[in-house]
Amino acid sequence: MKKIILSLCAMIIAIGANAQIDSIVESQQLRIGELEMQVKELRQTDAQLKRTDDQLKLRVDGVDSQITALRTADEETAGTITATSSELSKSIQGVSEQAKGDTDKVSNNLFTTIIVGSIIVLFVLLVTLVLYFVMRKRNMSAFDKIKAAQASLEEESMKLDEKLVEILDKQLAIQKAAPAQSEPDHSLALKVADEIVRIETNLSRMDSSVKGYKQLSASVRRIKDNFLANGYEMVDMLGKPYNEGMKAIVTFETDESLTEGEQIITGILKPQVNFNGVMIQTARITVSQN
Repeated sequence: MKKIILSLCAMIIAIGANAQIDSIVESQQLRIGELEMQVKELRQTDAQLKRTDDQLKLRVDGVDSQITALRTADEETAGTITATSSELSKSIQGVSEQAKGDTDKVSNNLFTTIIVGSIIVLFVLLVTLVLYFVMRKRNMSAFDKIKAAQASLEEESMKLDEKLVEILDKQLAIQKAAPAQSEPDHSLALKVADEIVRIETNLSRMDSSVKGYKQLSASVRRIKDNFLANGYEMVDMLGKPYNEGMKAIVTFETDESLTEGEQIITGILKPQVNFNGVMIQTARITVSQN
């Protein structure tokens, strides 16, 4: 009985051991399969690496060829540059020597030209100054003569006007002493007014230092006073602003020296004359405007 039990135990143990061995064998076979797959992959990778290595060797060989070609070209270029640099250096030296010679010639010519030109300019300047002073002296002499002649004419003109004022003054006195008429004759008064205006205009254009100026001005004031005493009034317009309401015959002239829109009475051909407050002569005036 014991033998049978031992035999069964031995069989059970054997069966368990066989099962365990089978499991181990199966596990090892799987591991072997995996290892075989890895080996296969490694062989493929190795083959690929070999192909890549061959390609790299080919590329390296191509790069070496290019480097060799570049070195050869660089050596040729260096030789060309050296030769060109030598030629340029010789050319620059030649041009520099020629430019130096030309510069020396130009400097000498320029120096000579400056000296000659300076002498000519000084001569012309000297001649110009001499001519200027000579002409100035002559012009001053001619100007003095013209001024003296003008002053002489103005003096003669004032003498004539002075005599005319005396005549007009006497005629006014005679007219005042004459018997009164029903219709007064204004012809003499208007003639006197025209002459007074003419004389006053001439005086406004003369220098007050001219001989006879003050005497004639006093005579004009005197005759104007006599004029007023006889009832006649001369309206003062010269130099006054002009307005559209004035009763006058107007001639307009342009004067750009005036401000825009300004109108000034600058000339009187005939004055406005009033007799006892009533206008008997319309003024004829010149108005300057801008």
